[in-house]
Amino acid sequence: MNLEAPIGPTLQEPNMTMLEQLVKEKARSDTQIKWVQYALVALELILYLVTYVILFIYKILPNYPEATLSNLSTWGSQIPVIDDYSLYFICFIGILLIHLYQKRFYRLDKESNLSDEIVSVITATGTSFLITIGITFLMKNTMHYSRVMLILFTILVIVETAATRYLRNWLLMRLKSTGVIQENILIVGAGRIGKSLLAQMRKYNFYGARFVGFLDDKESGSNIIGRVDELEQIIQHEKADIVYITIPSAREVINPLLQRLNKYQLDIRIVPEQFDHLSSIYEYRHDFNFPSMQVVKTPLRGINLLTKRMMDIVLSLLALIVLSPVLFALIIAIKTTSKGPVIYKQKRLGKNGLPFMMYKFRSMVQNAEELKQELLEKHEMEGPAFKLKRDPRITPIGTFLRKYSLDELPQLINVIVGDMSLIGPRPPEPEEANQYTDVHWRRLDVRPGMTGLWQVSGRSDVTFDERVDLDIQYIERWSLALEFKILLKTIPTVVKGSGAY
Repeated sequence: MNLEAPIGPTLQEPNMTMLEQLVKEKARSDTQIKWVQYALVALELILYLVTYVILFIYKILPNYPEATLSNLSTWGSQIPVIDDYSLYFICFIGILLIHLYQKRFYRLDKESNLSDEIVSVITATGTSFLITIGITFLMKNTMHYSRVMLILFTILVIVETAATRYLRNWLLMRLKSTGVIQENILIVGAGRIGKSLLAQMRKYNFYGARFVGFLDDKESGSNIIGRVDELEQIIQHEKADIVYITIPSAREVINPLLQRLNKYQLDIRIVPEQFDHLSSIYEYRHDFNFPSMQVVKTPLRGINLLTKRMMDIVLSLLALIVLSPVLFALIIAIKTTSKGPVIYKQKRLGKNGLPFMMYKFRSMVQNAEELKQELLEKHEMEGPAFKLKRDPRITPIGTFLRKYSLDELPQLINVIVGDMSLIGPRPPEPEEANQYTDVHWRRLDVRPGMTGLWQVSGRSDVTFDERVDLDIQYIERWSLALEFKILLKTIPTVVKGSGAY
């Protein structure tokens, strides 16, 4: 889709009649969008309610033969558990809608990826299920519930919500492609920051985004449609919806601009000069009556950190129990095929560079560290991490262990005790960390993990710099949905055994 608008409008002086017309058109468009949002919520509520009632009729009603579809008004007295099931439905759907609202699921101006949204739906629905079960347990109502019905309902809610996500994305694309929803974007400042912003717009090619042009007093070019002092005329002529201010943010320049823009029904967005020096995550603060931006290393803090830690403990304990026969078989295989201890302990660096002992099933000969010095000149990966595709130190059983990452299983103990996490950047050796640059040290902002974003993106086939980039992406963009996405991708990646050595 072409983001460009015809350049070079014929300007007219701003007038109140045109201003009033712009405000009315914006209000009318916002109202239409809100009604579509309300319709999506209503559709989901109807689907949830119909599904729940059908399941109730087929799973619960047969237990009460005196209650029939012909005497609905008497169900309250004839079915003692109906209040408990009603409470469950209200709690579950209420919590789910809050989750979806917080994730801006009903915003039509939110660009989204369907696969990511489905993962988010699964996360939100699963969380709502667990919280509702907890609430009803505290109220001592859980003994009345049919587990089959509740599990079926949860699965069907996921399917129905995913289906409405697909409908929403299709509807959004239709509305934007036909011009019903269109955002006219004006950029004040045609310098480095403004041009970078336009490049990103073109790269992502958003539906419904129409680039009006630049305003600038100093620069020149085909995309510049006027000077900054012509701002109001161009807003009215082009019916701008969003104005990005990318010029140097001196107060004497920005404040008059904001005062002029406040009377228009549009979004004003200021891109700071320091945007390329900041983390991609920052929070706005208002300290001592002064606005400021706080750089945030990762969203993995507070309740997010607690949730991840609880998930690590529960899943690691479960994995140890389920995989105990496999672990026992591997111990016997390692012990009978090569000399030395079954478990190999190695010093690694964890969160904030704190050292810990990492556990692995031994996959190399006993004197592997001594032989490493002789092999350093054959190092095959760019960067400080040491890797050889055909490492002569690896034992025959070790080749099998490494191909399917079975040598990493003892790190479940590291996860349980808190040295590591299931997902995160791999912990470096101290010698490797000594060669780190400032950017590389970002990997140690969180607990290291058994698997991570770069492992499911190519495992050892990924270059060191690509590893670092993927690790930083994980740290800065962490979410519960991303966590589950990596976990789900890890299983087929490990089973294939590709890219591991």
